[in-house]
Amino acid sequence: MRLTSWLGALLVLGALATRGAAAPPCAVPQSPRDVNPNAKPSPYNGTSTSSVVVSVSPTEDSLQFRPRNGGAVQTLVRCGQHYHVPVETVQGCAGEIEVITPPGKTPGPGQWIEVHTVYAPRVTKPCENPEGLGCCEGQPVLVRGFSAKVVHGVGNGPILTPAGRPLAEWSGSNTGPDAKPGDCKPVAAAWSFRLTCNAPGITEAQLDQSFPRGAQGARAVQGGPRVSKDLILVK
Repeated sequence: MRLTSWLGALLVLGALATRGAAAPPCAVPQSPRDVNPNAKPSPYNGTSTSSVVVSVSPTEDSLQFRPRNGGAVQTLVRCGQHYHVPVETVQGCAGEIEVITPPGKTPGPGQWIEVHTVYAPRVTKPCENPEGLGCCEGQPVLVRGFSAKVVHGVGNGPILTPAGRPLAEWSGSNTGPDAKPGDCKPVAAAWSFRLTCNAPGITEAQLDQSFPRGAQGARAVQGGPRVSKDLILVK
């Protein structure tokens, strides 16, 4: 597909973003969300000073998770990591939904991507596809996400979620392109998304090393009765 055709498809994706309110509700609240903290009216249902992520190991291979609706703190382990082009979770950064790299290519410098690191109580070993969700066993499932630009460079270290706040947190689902309009994603997931337009850049070498299967496509922003009423801005 030529880049011009891909951009045309993006226009369709943008139009689909308005369908969330009209599409029927799902058994599982859906993701991604509009989490722009400067939007008027605000998409948030409340604020908090506490995150569902209590602590994270230095390598980000495990974390301590505390459900927002109550319950004991529990240890979750990393069971998958992948990225999307264009970004799915809209936070209001300039140019974040533009596509400047043709599909099938490693995103080049200047391209915004969205990285998702997934955690669950257990991980299948050996894991045949660490870029999917098939190795994530049990509930709860937690997704830590952030968006960043691809940059020039030769660094090929692991891709880590930027520390700090603010965060957008909500009850949602897995994402990725729908098989047909109005699909409901089945995997319930808590989300903790790092809000920043200035995350450290990710190099092409990091993408090639961490994600040999390449970029995953984007799902339209969900809305209306398809989303939860617990979108919290964590300051």
